Amino acid sequence: MYGTITKYENMPAVFHPEIINKEDIGHIRSIYTVPAGLSIAVYRKSVKTALEKGLNYISETLPEYILDKYNFPDIKDAVKTIHFPETKENVEAIISRKHPAYVRFIYEELFYLQLVMQLKRKTYTNGIGIKYSIDKEYLEKINEVMPFKLTKGQKKVLIDIFNDMVRNKQMNRLIQGDVGSGKTIIAFISASVAVHNGYQAVILAPTEVLAEQHYNNAEKFFSKLNISVCLLTGSVTKKNKDIIKERLLAGEIDIIIGTHALIEEDVEFKKLGFIIADEQHRFGVHQRKILIDKGYNPDILLMTATPIPRTLAMTLYGDLDVSVIDEMPPGRIPCITKAYKSSQLNKAFDFVEEILNDNKKAYFIYPLIDESDKLELKAATQSYEEVKKYFSSKNVGLLHGKMKPDEKRQLLHDFKYGDMDILVSTTVIEVGVDVPQATVILIENAERFGLSQLHQLRGRVGRNDMQSYCLLIASDKISEYGEKRIKAMLEYQDGFKLAEADLELRGQGDFFGTKQSGMPDLYFADIIKDVKIIQQVKNDVAEILEEDSDLSMKKNYIIYNRLKEMYKDSTSYFGIG
Repeated sequence: MYGTITKYENMPAVFHPEIINKEDIGHIRSIYTVPAGLSIAVYRKSVKTALEKGLNYISETLPEYILDKYNFPDIKDAVKTIHFPETKENVEAIISRKHPAYVRFIYEELFYLQLVMQLKRKTYTNGIGIKYSIDKEYLEKINEVMPFKLTKGQKKVLIDIFNDMVRNKQMNRLIQGDVGSGKTIIAFISASVAVHNGYQAVILAPTEVLAEQHYNNAEKFFSKLNISVCLLTGSVTKKNKDIIKERLLAGEIDIIIGTHALIEEDVEFKKLGFIIADEQHRFGVHQRKILIDKGYNPDILLMTATPIPRTLAMTLYGDLDVSVIDEMPPGRIPCITKAYKSSQLNKAFDFVEEILNDNKKAYFIYPLIDESDKLELKAATQSYEEVKKYFSSKNVGLLHGKMKPDEKRQLLHDFKYGDMDILVSTTVIEVGVDVPQATVILIENAERFGLSQLHQLRGRVGRNDMQSYCLLIASDKISEYGEKRIKAMLEYQDGFKLAEADLELRGQGDFFGTKQSGMPDLYFADIIKDVKIIQQVKNDVAEILEEDSDLSMKKNYIIYNRLKEMYKDSTSYFGIG
């Protein structure tokens, strides 16, 4: 019998021991994570039977010249070794991720990921795009209506965009910029240049709140340039939607701003030439493709305020050109971040009260809408009552995801322009909401949020030249991991440094949230540990595609087939088959 010895009623005990046959003693046994109700012995036996009967049916997934180049075992040997390593040395090498069989699978995962990226990139750069002209006189006109001077970082990114626009290739550029670094004005300038060239532009936002905010800012900016702007979201009435669609098709609308409503089939353009997607990770490849098909290879500008560590950009965004706005607008005072334990909540409330007495506004953020017995988190609704009671002389509002769009809109309007002092909210306000008078944000259960989310939330304050504050309230029983996150928030203001800290703390699986980023599941590869292999893979893929752009050569037959098998329905996105 084999198992971990624990105690039961002060006697040594082994719970759920594994029964080992005599002939297996002294032999290496693999450990698997098995579903409840299934014994590891039965599972191990099943794997052994499956391999005995099916090993010869496994097809090779890497070409011979790659196996030779790196001395990788073929797929049959690699699978067999991973499941049944015959020596202690093999076991140690597999656990340390150094065994050639293990490295082979790391390489393979990264190889096909990089291949898809580079093929997608090739389809963009091979496709004939729109060749725009950049009119210097028009740029001077834009400069006159600018609400502020551009920073060096913003100018550098604009030059990247203009260089793309003057080529007759389709632009696919991602702008990475920290919260409040001024990505929106870059998007507006680029869109106005497209309109000046006779094309229409689209600005796609992930939420109605953000779409409306973009629209309000856009109206002020574009009206000075005689550019017509319109808003299309899910809550626009059918009658108004039909009018907007008619005007769009007739070319009477130059720039349309909206949510997923823009992707609907019956939204047609007279001459779509420029697409901007804000918080691009919220939109899938499929959604972007629908929009692209509404024009003729329009230029695409993606924006994100979720910083990705520089070491990872080449893996995640291998199919895009990346520009980074690496400085903040002048006059921004760094936000002061303070941490409190739950038992010190009143102390934090007192601090907020001092600030509010100076006619400022505050956000109070809570993780959930409804009480959860499981997580014992405060609910926004319950906390709203507490905040109202404590700040009895102040005007307090409550915002959460289950509210109707009209209610949200009215509440945000009252908070921004009216006499509301405090907005109690769930993380609905995380992305892009801009209220310059808000100078303090208090986040309860802060240890429950990811670092990039905390950073996004902190970015809701300090959007003016006044001192701002972020107060993090953590549970008294905070975990070591939670402590480290709070410490990172106190230490770093820079979103990129925080992203790197987040990545180290969470590891790649949690950091990416596969669904959100479009990253496939990686079972062997680790994007943090395998940077060297990533570089090798990048070079190998580039060489292969340089010689054989459509993978039609006999020696690349395995790659072609594997790719078709892995991406059955989406190969059309990157020009294969």
